[in-house]
Amino acid sequence: MQKSNLLSLDEAIKKIKLSFDKISSEDVFIQNALGRCLSKPVVSSIDNPKYDVSSMDGYAVNYNNYIRMNNKTTKKLKVIGESSAGNSFPKKIEGLETVRIFTGAKLPSGTDTVIIQEDVKNSSNKKYVETKINIKKNQFVRKKGLDFKKNEILFNEGIVINSRHIGSIAMTGQTWLTVSRKPIVSILSTGNEIIKVGEIQKKDQIPNGNSLMLASMIKEFGGKPRILPIAGDNELDIYKILKDASDCDLIVTTGGVSVGKYDLIQKALKHFEKNKTEFWKIAMRPGKPLLFSRINNTPLIGLPGNPVSSGVCSLIFVNIAIRTMLGDSSQFPIFKKAILNGKLLRNDQRFDFVRANINYKNGDTYVTPITTQDSSMITKFSHSDCLITRKPFDEIKNIGEVIKILKFPNNI
Repeated sequence: MQKSNLLSLDEAIKKIKLSFDKISSEDVFIQNALGRCLSKPVVSSIDNPKYDVSSMDGYAVNYNNYIRMNNKTTKKLKVIGESSAGNSFPKKIEGLETVRIFTGAKLPSGTDTVIIQEDVKNSSNKKYVETKINIKKNQFVRKKGLDFKKNEILFNEGIVINSRHIGSIAMTGQTWLTVSRKPIVSILSTGNEIIKVGEIQKKDQIPNGNSLMLASMIKEFGGKPRILPIAGDNELDIYKILKDASDCDLIVTTGGVSVGKYDLIQKALKHFEKNKTEFWKIAMRPGKPLLFSRINNTPLIGLPGNPVSSGVCSLIFVNIAIRTMLGDSSQFPIFKKAILNGKLLRNDQRFDFVRANINYKNGDTYVTPITTQDSSMITKFSHSDCLITRKPFDEIKNIGEVIKILKFPNNI
């Protein structure tokens, strides 16, 4: 079996994971917890529901007292009050008494079963109900602690909070949650041709779209982006900007990591007293010249300058770095199966991420590769919704074959 002489994707991911520690924690108000990663389990201090409640509109009865009337064809119960959600009946039910009860209301003392309103007939004066129905004990009753019990762990550390989680946690009465602090990620773009988005373009200049794309991605990954001043093609300028930014949790650079005359990131890193390159160049397309280094105590991921390469590498490596710092316990990346609607040529020594689009038919997932895969074509990247994943030296793939894809997360 052929083998690449470059660092594999799996090895690069492993090195990234092992190079980051879990970040510190902070407390946030529950309404601000969406998308945050729990660093402390959520433990309920109460039962939910706090007592037995009715799951239907009807009449609350005592099961044992009711079945004693089985020798009678029609059972007659005296209505002595009602219980509604937030306004429970205060007295104990005795003998053949009953209470009108509504969905979500607390069962009165002395009752354990509900007869739904469709199964009874009211007397003309509303003081009695009659029924012939056979009942089961605890029918139409939501027992105390059915949803969760006191001291039960609702969500473990490492869970990223979504809207449904917030709904559950709110039922415990908790208003503050302990979550991982958002790691600060500094973004440095390099190149004499790069200008801020919105500035008037002169000859040979291009807007700094990479920094805005990366900042948006970093927010989605759970980090706090900080866009640094653009660095020209001067290694001392790059060094000074990086030095000023070394108080952050991660530095991400874009551009300047290949082998050309103006690829100056690694030269700039040599000006730091402590500088260790963990790896440079990986068996991946797009993104071969990816750099992972450490300056003093700050990790640095050097992304290629081409926007697609920068975006795909960020989706994988910057994402994983942030997830590791947050303590996110969910699995990533997850490759899912799909049916190829197109043809793929034999792959070379690099793990290939092919921009593609998904469509669904009869419950199956089909994926069509985009025709042009040039790593400078950001709009083709924008119009895709997944990446076809191909292992090194993968054979030709034809229409109808099952392949694997990586779907873009929400808002990426």
